[in-house]
Amino acid sequence: MNARLALFILIGLASLGLATGAEAVDHAAPDYRLGQGYPLGSTGLRLGGYTSLHAEAPRTGPWRVGLSDLSLFLSWQASDRLRFFSELEAGDAFTATEGGRAGGHDARFELERLYGDALVTDSLALRFGKFLTPVGRWNLLHADPLVWTATRPVATESLFSKHATGLMLLGHIPLMERRLEYQVYADLTRSLDPHRSENPFDNAAGLHTLYALSEQLQVGASYLSFELNTDRHRRHHLAGVEANWRHRRYELTTEWVYRASQDRGASLWQGFVQGVAPIAGDWYAVGRYELFQQPGNLGTGQVGVLGFAYRPLPPLVVKFEYRLGTHNEQTAPDGFYTSFAVLF
Repeated sequence: MNARLALFILIGLASLGLATGAEAVDHAAPDYRLGQGYPLGSTGLRLGGYTSLHAEAPRTGPWRVGLSDLSLFLSWQASDRLRFFSELEAGDAFTATEGGRAGGHDARFELERLYGDALVTDSLALRFGKFLTPVGRWNLLHADPLVWTATRPVATESLFSKHATGLMLLGHIPLMERRLEYQVYADLTRSLDPHRSENPFDNAAGLHTLYALSEQLQVGASYLSFELNTDRHRRHHLAGVEANWRHRRYELTTEWVYRASQDRGASLWQGFVQGVAPIAGDWYAVGRYELFQQPGNLGTGQVGVLGFAYRPLPPLVVKFEYRLGTHNEQTAPDGFYTSFAVLF
């Protein structure tokens, strides 16, 4: 058996063991449930977070195993109309790679989120601080235990900064017997958080909407106008659409984004379609198709992801998958990927 594949299977089996143990702990502790955090007495503070262990064996590169995320959530319900939230993340806290290199050499620490929400009315809130950029569904889910694959779609991270720092109005309005959710925001990253995010915004404003057409189907749209900290002389305009359908334990999700730039020929579009179906018990089959334009001479890439996910509890998941594509080696290389993730 190929050594990389053997390692991949070994890590996956170990993750299944950890998942089984975590499930037993959850059922054995009636005062605590995974994913709900720890209330700190009567202070209004709640402590939680998530962690994920990843292993990858790309077809043309070295295998790699690591504690890819260790995030700590701290929330505070100061009053009925005022709450605060923070997320501190240690990324790649420990890694081991083919060739014997192991340790925390690639470790990085980042304040992922830090904001306060003031509830103006029951349907309108004002947010100030650092938050996840509301483009599509995937970027807002954020936590690895809440998504179905160990790899992230290219369209959810390559055309915009994953974080923004500034002001946001968020709320909902009634529309045709249902409600339209919205987020309108202005970014102040250059003044408040210029170097914390990967390729942060310099000057941005955006809008995200989400509407439930039925109990099973949600559709959404995004618009964002921005400059990047590394490229302040070129303005970008991004438009996106999304849809999510759920029925019983089946799920179908799609996101597509188009970014137009001031320079002709620099416009790009990317997207994906992903489906999830139950197999037996807590096992699910997951498939995804991605299509994405790439800058420069990399061409238009295609990727197919086929995998399985074991989810014995909603906040806990073990994932196995294989990714294969064309014109994708720089952005989303072929290979085996697995992860164990838990929200605590």
